[in-house]
Order: sequence, then C-alpha cells, then structure tokens
Amino acid sequence: ENMLPEGSQHRFFYLGIDFVSDPQSPIEEASNDSLLQAYPQVRELAVKGSVNPDLMPQGALTIRMHSIGGWGAITTGKNLAMTLFELLDWEIRANPKYGSEKKGQPTTYYLAAAPEPIRLNCEYRYVDVVMSPDPNVFSHSNPLDGLKPGGVFILQASGSDPDAVWASIPALRQHEIVDRGIRVFFLDGFSIARDEASNPELQLRMQGNAFQGAFFAASPLMARASLDETRLFGAIEEQLRHKFGAKGERVVTDNLRVVRRGFDETREITDMPLHSAGSPRALPNAPAMLAARPAAEPALGDIHRFWQRTGAYYSAGCGSDRPADPFQALSLLPPVTGLMRDMTQIRFEYPHWQPEKCTACGKCYTVCPDSALPGLVVKPGDLLATLVRRIETGGTPTVHLRRVSRKLETLLHDACDKGGCDTHIGTALESAIAQLLADMPASDSRPGLERELELLRTELGNFDFAITAPYWKVREKQNPGSGGLFALTLNPATCKGCMACINVCKDGALSAQPQDDIAIARMREHWNLWRDLPNTPPEFARISDLDNKIGALETLLLDKRNYGSMACGDGACLGCGEKTAIHLFTSTVSALMQPRVERHVKRLKDLITRLETHVRHQLVAGVDLSDAGALADASLAVPDGDLTLSRLADLLDSGHETTLVDRTWLKEMGQLLASLRDLVWRYESGPSGNGRATMGAVNSTGCTSVWASSWPYNPYPFPWSSHLFQDSPSMALGLFEGHMVRMAEGFRAIRRAEDVLAGEAVTPEKARFYQRFGWHDFSHEEWQLCPPVVAIGGDGAMYDIGFQNLSRALASGTPIKVLVLDTQVYSNTGGQACTSGFIGQVADMSPYGKVGRGKQEIRKEIGLIAMAHRTSYVLQSAVSHIPHLLGGFIDGLNSQRPALFNIYAVCPAEHGVPDDAMDRQSRLAVES
Repeated sequence: ENMLPEGSQHRFFYLGIDFVSDPQSPIEEASNDSLLQAYPQVRELAVKGSVNPDLMPQGALTIRMHSIGGWGAITTGKNLAMTLFELLDWEIRANPKYGSEKKGQPTTYYLAAAPEPIRLNCEYRYVDVVMSPDPNVFSHSNPLDGLKPGGVFILQASGSDPDAVWASIPALRQHEIVDRGIRVFFLDGFSIARDEASNPELQLRMQGNAFQGAFFAASPLMARASLDETRLFGAIEEQLRHKFGAKGERVVTDNLRVVRRGFDETREITDMPLHSAGSPRALPNAPAMLAARPAAEPALGDIHRFWQRTGAYYSAGCGSDRPADPFQALSLLPPVTGLMRDMTQIRFEYPHWQPEKCTACGKCYTVCPDSALPGLVVKPGDLLATLVRRIETGGTPTVHLRRVSRKLETLLHDACDKGGCDTHIGTALESAIAQLLADMPASDSRPGLERELELLRTELGNFDFAITAPYWKVREKQNPGSGGLFALTLNPATCKGCMACINVCKDGALSAQPQDDIAIARMREHWNLWRDLPNTPPEFARISDLDNKIGALETLLLDKRNYGSMACGDGACLGCGEKTAIHLFTSTVSALMQPRVERHVKRLKDLITRLETHVRHQLVAGVDLSDAGALADASLAVPDGDLTLSRLADLLDSGHETTLVDRTWLKEMGQLLASLRDLVWRYESGPSGNGRATMGAVNSTGCTSVWASSWPYNPYPFPWSSHLFQDSPSMALGLFEGHMVRMAEGFRAIRRAEDVLAGEAVTPEKARFYQRFGWHDFSHEEWQLCPPVVAIGGDGAMYDIGFQNLSRALASGTPIKVLVLDTQVYSNTGGQACTSGFIGQVADMSPYGKVGRGKQEIRKEIGLIAMAHRTSYVLQSAVSHIPHLLGGFIDGLNSQRPALFNIYAVCPAEHGVPDDAMDRQSRLAVES
C-alpha cells in the first residue's frame, strides 16, 4: 500500500511501531511535542496497512489459551492438539508462549487445526476460540483481542450464577462482547480439579484439563466435524493413556473425569445486560512505591520516564502498543522497574499473620524469595507520631493530639506491657484512650480531643503488632520503657503466594487464607501504613558487631534499606531458591555498606569544613594585624561605603609584599574542595537521586538473568548487566578495574586534603605515589568503602561453559565476588543434567531405565577446586542455615581477595518439589 500510486511511497520506513503515540497524560503530550520539535518528520516514518488480513486456510480453527505458568496449560494444549489430530486428521500447529515465568506468571498458548497445510508460523492475530483458565485475565490483558465476531470465549469462574460471572467482566469488555456477538461460556475448573484430583499437588494442573472438555462443549467443532460424544471421549481417553499411562490407572481416570465434567458443566451466559462503560483510562497511574522514588539524570536512568513510555503500557496489558523508545532500542532498564508490577492477581491465597502466636524468630521474613514479608520493630511513640502525621498530611489538622501524645504513649506502653503476648495493638490503643479520657477533667476542648482520638483509631485500623520476647519482654526487663512492637506486614505487590513462610513457621503464626477483594484492600491499607512507619531503630537489630558476626545476623533484615535491596516484581517462579539466596546476599552487602557510607559522609563533611577553614586562614595569614594604628587608619580610609576584606588587605599591605597568594596552591585547594563536595553529592544523591549504589552485578545468561530481566521488569536497585553464558567473571574483572579507578580518585582527594591539613608537603616521592595510586594501595578502611563487583551465575555458567573464566578470575587474585546458585540442574532450559549434579540423579539427559540408572558422572566439587587456587575465600552453604550463610557472606565480602559463594538453591519447578519446600529441601541437602 505504501508503494502504490495513491500511497505515501516512502522509501525508508518502519513497520509495526509508532514513534508518536496518542497522549494519555499532559506529561506524555509534552514528550510528544518535544520529540516532534526535534524530529518533525518522525511520525511519517511509521507505515501501517489499512487491514491485517487473516491468512489462515479456509475452514481452519484457531485457539488461544490464557493461563498461568504451572497450571498445566501446555499439557492441556498438547492433549487437545493430539486429540484433534486423531479425530480430524488435520494439520495441527501449536505455539506455547512463555518467557522465564515457568510458574506463577501469565502464559499464552496458541493452537490451530486446518484441513490443509498451515503456512503461518507466528502468533495468530485472529482466533475462533479463547479459553482462559486464568480467572484474573482481564486485570492484566484483553483476552478478547483478536477474537473473531461470533467467536467463543470460555472463562474460569467460581460459582454457578451466570449473572455474577457476567457482572465480574469489566463494563468496557461487556460492550465489546455484545457489539461483536461473542458467545461467553464459563466453568469452575478449580472446583472440578479439587473434587477429582486424588493427589492435592495436581489440582492446579488438572484444572486445565477441564477446559479441554469445555472446548468441545462450547466450540463449533463437534457440529462442524459431525462428532458424537462416544467417539470424542474415546479419542480423549486414548490420548490421556498415552500421556499419563505410565503414572498409573488412577491418574488416567482422574484426568478423564475432569475432562468429562468440564464438558458437562460448561454453561453459556445468554443474558448480557449492559451498563455505561464510562470513559476508560487507557493508562494507569504510577504505583505508589515507584512514584516515591526521585527522578534521575540522565533520562536513561529515570524510572519515571520509563514508566510513562513503557511501564504504563505493560501494566495496562497493552505492552505491544507502546511507541518506539530508546530504552528498548538500547536494551536498557532503569533500576528497580519491578516496582511497576503487581502480583496480587496471581495469588489465590495469602499468608495471614496472627501476632499473638508470633515469637519474632525471623524465619519467615528470611526465607521469603520475593522480599514480600518484612519484619519491623517500632517504638510506641513512633507509631503514634506516624498516625498523627498521616492524619495531618491527609488534610485534617490536629489541635490536641500532639499535646497529649506523650501521655498517650505512656498509657499505650502500659497497656501493651500489661496485656503481654495476647495483646492486639488496637485493643491496647482503645484501653489507652479510655484511660486518657478518664484522667482528663471536663473542658471545652474535650469534644475536639475525642474527635481527633477517633481519627487516630481509624488511621490505625486493624494493623497489628506482636508483643514478643526479644523486642519487648527482654528489653523491658533490662530497661523499662525500651521495648518495641514487632510487625510482620505483607507486601501485596510482590507476594506470589508460594507459602514458604508458612512452611518455616513452627509457631503457627502464619496460615494460608483465601484471597478476596476485602483481603486485598486490607493488605494494601496495611502496606501503605508500613511504608510510612519509621525504620527499625539500630538498637533492635540484636547485632553487636556485624563485621565480626556477633549477634543474631538475620535481624539485619529488619532494616528497611537492607530488606529492600531487591524490589522483586520479576519473573522468577514461586518459591525460587535462587532469589532467596540472592536477596540474602544483597541484604548483607547493604547492611555492611550503609553504616560505613554514613560514617564516611560525616567524615567528608568534617574534612570539607576543616579544609575551608584552613584555606580561609591561609588567605588572611599575610595580613599584619599587630599594628593597631594601621588598623585604625584603614577603618577611617573608607568613610563612605562598605569596607571589604580585599580593600582592607590593600590598605594594610599596599605593596602586596605579604598578601600575595600562590595561584597553584589556590587552584589545587579549589579542586580539592570541589572533589570532596562532589563525593558527598554522589554518596547522598548523585545522578540517580538515591546516592551511590552499594554494589554492582554482572549476570551470566541463565535462569537468574532471565527472570531478572524479562522486559520490562528488573528487581535490582544497583547497576546490573548481563552478557554471554560464560563470561560474567571476565566482565567483572574489567568492571572492577574501572570501578577502582573511580574509587581511587576519591580516596586520593581525601588523602591529599588530610596531608594539607597536617602540613605535609608533596614530595617527589609522594607525588609519584599519588600518580600511580590504585586499589592495591587502599587501606583496610578504604577497601571496606568499595562497593563489591559481583559475578552471578548458575551451574551451567560457572561449573561448565564458564568454568575457565571463573578459574582465571580466581587465579588472578583480583578481589571480585562470585555468587554461584547451585541448583544442580540446568534450571533455565528444562532441568538437564549438569556437572554439579550427583551420581544417580534423574534429569533430562540422564534418565532412569532398564539400562541407564540416572547420571553416571561424579559431581564436580567447585568449592574444592576454588580452594586449590590458593587465592580465594570459599563459602559453600544453603539458605536453611542462616548464621552460616550470612556469616560466610560477611567474611567473603570483607576479604580483600576473590570470594566464591557456592549456594545450594532449590528449584521447585525442576526439582519436582512444592513451592513452599525451599527450607526443608535445603536442610535435607546439607544434612543428608
């Protein structure tokens, strides 16, 4: 169409993208204006056709399935494809679509059947049937997109009321359904699977098979192919026996009953009343945690710009509609874009906390792979101050609350102390308020106070805290009034519902509860309050010396900054052991670096003040102040106007014999002060607005790189890069050297400033030292201020293809850090055997049968090999043994030599264990 006579006849153009989008906000409109001003012709470079033709053969049947990873959509699709082939003898094309999200994330499956060859080899734009085992599909995408007029839509829905199911569909999509004549069917596949699955672990997977039955009940295929039920279910049973026969008759019959019930229980919605669809907002507002982050310079690091041009489109379920953008063109992501993602809709249950049973042992917030369950300790006074501040920032000024807050704090403390472990903070606050009012005489201000106290109750809501031994009872016994309230608050945006926290809670303080709209609203309210609460005070960390590993090391996670060292929102599977190991590592790095940086910035500011004073004194040192008469004459020499310091110097030293300034010295002092001020800026704010990063990472290709960079989501708040499968240690070596050059520049400026203040001259020898000053010359204190450069990889990257790179890095003695996630299989590519596995392991490429007995090779012990290099610190540990793991991290990070951390990581998807089994499996791996 472009090249036709009536077309635009562009010789250079782009297909499939837009450079200028329809603005959805004033900011986007301004961005478009700026782009068009810089590139006036850019809109014309995008060429689109008038119609996208359907190229499927005549009589073809095209299907799209929306599901969640781990729910058996691919198995259902395979069974359906083979059944269609057996029944119709047609050509079948199947295209499962998923990225790193093996479990817990939305996936799509395409299937086409046709009586003649299918020439398309891509995602199908036009489909006849859409099946959605995912009940929340409308929250993250538009399942009706591409569904032909008169097509069939089959939805997972609980209950049997068609009116309720219809009401659950967004009004905008209801209008779309009616306008295009789409037939809507529904069934409760979950209920069917729960009833029929004899193995509870197969319930999620088997619900997909119910949709196979629903497909034949709702689609036009049976009528088109003149099929009867006997022939249909005979073919289905044949395929189920072929697929599951080796697993036993029970599995086959369970699946067959599920398909049969799916066929029988599928219902059509025929009554479709319409209401006003309103004016839909095309793009959502930025999530609160993202909106709270500062803007960054340059724009390529600015998460707010990224949200406007990319993130908002993905959150609205229309990622493919976004305009062309330099972020994707350059394969760049700003830090922590995982904040854009909300995992609420992939959970059916959530961990519910019962504070009266909690002992604050810390196992739950330690094992959580999604940093979704932070612990926090708050003083009663800080809690009240936060509630008052929230009332005031919400638009309601207070007159009385601050005046009585000290008295209320004392009463609240007494109520908590009296109630003990069974105390709910809401009940304690009620008691404190009642006592406060009882102690107050009647006055005109009392009604106003009562209204404000009611606002305080409302602001707290049902947010709860626990009275625990380590943070309340023990501290109150040692020092009355020093106790803290322990809170465990779920982040609804990152929790995927793996329930690993429940598995490790031996006190029964956590339990799985069904998720509904009321629970979601409550979780979001609690999380908003948690965000406003102050950080855990340092005295509650229960660590007396972190560098020497003295104390309860897991309590370093009570610091919000440490726990937030990964934002999550990524594509990792539920219960991913790799993520827990990485989160604990990044939290340890943060815990080590944060206090060092705070002390360093304080020292820098003091150094700047002292250097400024020194320079100031040196500048006036030549002025003779001993002659009182000369001073008096100078004060009278300028009868009108101000007497400036420069004029005074001229009057006292008219020949400039004693007040001449060394220009070279002055230039050096100016450069030193500028360097020191720049260092403070970089630590406190810097280009990112968040200060200097605590670490940097190079990720080998593999599971960890894929789930951490599935566009457009990235969980890390520090510089992160991924290159090839094998070369992260080599890249880390180069990045480390460049990074150390920058660190040396800062330390050189500090050392030179200290020399100036100490009156030490720059000798030729010292000048040569400063010229070649590098990381080999760093003091221990300077080395501890260097953010580590870390190479991250799995078994394949470090044990196998990248082994030579790893060995070279360790042999070099360069103090990079290497974190190996030892899953003992190739997790990213389907669970193939690896040299990290043990003899007898049953995996892809090492099957168990009559001849083969699993893996025949012995395990490559990378820890022993690393120790043989005689250069490196080596840790081999697991997340089940937290003191050993965190202590090893601390020693390795503090050591000024290479460090290899080989951490056993449970992969539920490839190990064939439940999502909550991480801690148990890790412990078995260590102790068996």
